[in-house]
Amino acid sequence: MDRTKDGPQYRLKFDDKIILLNNKKFKLLKYIDECGSITKAAKKGNIPYRSALKYIEELEKESNRSIVSTQRGGKGGGGESKLTINGKSILKEYRKVESILNMHEDVNEIETNILDIDEKNRIANIKLNNENVVLPLRGDFTVGDRVLVLISPEDIFVMLEPQTSSVRNIFRGKIIGMELKDHLVRLNVKIGDITLFADITEYSREQLELTLGKDIYIGFKAAAIAMVKI
Repeated sequence: MDRTKDGPQYRLKFDDKIILLNNKKFKLLKYIDECGSITKAAKKGNIPYRSALKYIEELEKESNRSIVSTQRGGKGGGGESKLTINGKSILKEYRKVESILNMHEDVNEIETNILDIDEKNRIANIKLNNENVVLPLRGDFTVGDRVLVLISPEDIFVMLEPQTSSVRNIFRGKIIGMELKDHLVRLNVKIGDITLFADITEYSREQLELTLGKDIYIGFKAAAIAMVKI
């Protein structure tokens, strides 16, 4: 993921090519698909018409595929336009990334590299500080890829002592923040150089006697982790 003046720009693998897609380009393709017109799509997305044409040209150059099919009209950019099969595929891939990123209003984000891949069991290993994290291998990843790992605060377990269970990723940390959020207690837990937040009920907080500065253990199942290549 790169940061540009138009917001985050994601690298999507399209066949054997890498294309760069941000929210503006996504909206342009989405509105072309809905409106059947580049002019109308640009207007709806608040994108200058020349910029819209430039975005399409960039995507077609990066993918080496036709993205938009247009039947020319009169002056001023008229005519009927529609996404090609390739254009619809790009739209679909971006929506998949977007759905992962929006899976929770607040989500823990960790940027890291894939250290090892077990192809037989379809799992990958990354590092959280100096600890190993196991997560399922969903998608096309290779060793060394830079990835964004996403963990919902509701999927993090809080323990006073590490326990033997199906939770393979367990780490020791310290509570450095605590607040009431949406009827849940949000804990900010410091793990080395990384801070993760976890949501628990007030009942659980009372039962565990959690207070600021208390040492605890947190854990999360491998299946609760989403990973996006950046």
